[in-house]
Amino acid sequence: MEEIVYLAIFAVIVLVIGLREKSSHDRNLKKIPTRVLVNGIRGKSTVTRLIMGILKEDGRRVAGKTTGTSARMFYWDQEEEEPIVRSLQGPNISEQKTMAKRVVKRKADAFVSECMAVNPEYQKIFQERLVKANITVIANVIEDHMDVMGPTLDDIAEAFSSTIPHNGHVVIPETPYKGYFEKIARRRNSKVVVADESLFEEEYLKKFPFMIFPQNAALSLAVADILEIDREVALRGMLTAPVDPGAMRVHRFGKKRAPKYFFNGFAANDITSTLNIWERIQELDYPTDEKTVIMNCRSDRVERTIDFAERVLPHIDMDNLIVMGETVDPVINAYNDGSISASNMINLENKSAEVIVEHLQDLPGNSVIYGIGNIVGGGEELAAAIQDLEIVPSLSDYQTSWEEEESHTITEEAYEERTLQTNK
Repeated sequence: MEEIVYLAIFAVIVLVIGLREKSSHDRNLKKIPTRVLVNGIRGKSTVTRLIMGILKEDGRRVAGKTTGTSARMFYWDQEEEEPIVRSLQGPNISEQKTMAKRVVKRKADAFVSECMAVNPEYQKIFQERLVKANITVIANVIEDHMDVMGPTLDDIAEAFSSTIPHNGHVVIPETPYKGYFEKIARRRNSKVVVADESLFEEEYLKKFPFMIFPQNAALSLAVADILEIDREVALRGMLTAPVDPGAMRVHRFGKKRAPKYFFNGFAANDITSTLNIWERIQELDYPTDEKTVIMNCRSDRVERTIDFAERVLPHIDMDNLIVMGETVDPVINAYNDGSISASNMINLENKSAEVIVEHLQDLPGNSVIYGIGNIVGGGEELAAAIQDLEIVPSLSDYQTSWEEEESHTITEEAYEERTLQTNK
């Protein structure tokens, strides 16, 4: 009997503590007028940072939180970002309460959070209890985490719909799920805003120090419109937004006048994103005297290797295919069967990053190199090795001879324009 009494007392104490904690968190959220939640499969960290840049440029006291490549907090009034240090148990959605408390303590009036929940039930809890966003961005509905969110795209869309706010806005790209999201939004008295990619010209997108998709910029600009922020202010803010550590940067290495361009797509380990990045590379019109794809395989991700061999590599027009990592047979078999069109296949299974870099150095100048598959198991090491070789354009890169230097003075404006084109 005494044990039951003790358990009852303990349960009451836990309940009281929980209610007090919930009440405290709710009060904190009410002190942050603008709360934005960024959800989706890919691009969440980038969109979070773009929105952060917009609000900062508009003079708002904004804080941001990302959970992607490197979980971080960042604020309008300091350049340094604060890594989120987690316990041994790893990420936990309840950390949002601690972060909200920090944001309130700094007297911020806006908080942009990347959704850190994958499990559909946790996504619902994250929005309804921990963030209570008045603006939700759903960046995309594509295949990934199918074991948790799937097994179909419909299931993924349903999971994301649970983060649509009540009496607020939800921003989406053009998507087959537009009607579905509108139906859910109407039930919650929220408005759906469809981002317009046509608002962006290529010249503007080339100004970013990393590869950006028009869709991500459009989603961020739509949030600015909801908050009635001037378009010019928003465009400036996106360009000065803090860059995510996992952003798709372009690394130039080799000879300065005819460099090789390396695109690190190892972390984009789903089919749709990998193909979208390749399409974007083509749109940016980099010199492509030769195109090389590096497929990094993992022995514990054989199904992904098979998927890429069947559904990605056959759709990429390439001159060279390099396979690295472990258990590369599915790719080699697809190449031998004629499913993959490449002039050359180079098998570097189990080779070190240094050996692979040596092969890349032998490629001709004006080559595009695209790394895909997996960041773990060699991808990260290879990307770091290439980054160490990166070259920075100098004024001499744009001169063909000493005589040209004597006879033509390159203006500062012309130099900046050429640098912009080189650093796409």
